Amino acid sequence: MEERDNLRTILYGWARFGLFWLVNIFAMIFGKTALLGVLGTFFPKLALYDNPELLSFFSWLIPVWLLVWLFVDDAKRHTAYGLYNPTAVAIILILTAAAYYAPVFILEATDEKKVVAVVKSLYFTGFWCSKLNDDPQIYALVGTAALAVICFVSYIIAHRFYLKKFAEEEAEG
Repeated sequence: MEERDNLRTILYGWARFGLFWLVNIFAMIFGKTALLGVLGTFFPKLALYDNPELLSFFSWLIPVWLLVWLFVDDAKRHTAYGLYNPTAVAIILILTAAAYYAPVFILEATDEKKVVAVVKSLYFTGFWCSKLNDDPQIYALVGTAALAVICFVSYIIAHRFYLKKFAEEEAEG
């Protein structure tokens, strides 16, 4: 039975790893195209064409919203089926964030403008943190860490909420 739980944890980790990357790439593309066009057209006072930090913040909210929704759903299912394991979720989030953050070191290894531009665009959703520090290593780390912490906190809060909800339903029925 323990092998099955380990396999389930590994599969859960790979699924969350892939979703983290896909959601961030989706947010980067969506933020640079749709948000810029839609919000920039309907809300010209935001000046998104002149303010890439604000556009980046809106693009950062997309993975936050999607991943929080995902981790709340995970917490609900884990609570219902007795699979709640915050340690495994934290480890998966840390490894995923570290793997997502790792390409930033390409900036130190190369001076090619093409590679630097690609790496900076990869961390576009964290560019809003460049107001704190213009170094891509810093703003990528802050944006990625904030996303991982928000996901983990949402998992814990949702678990407590659903634990209480399931206990109330059992007491009633």
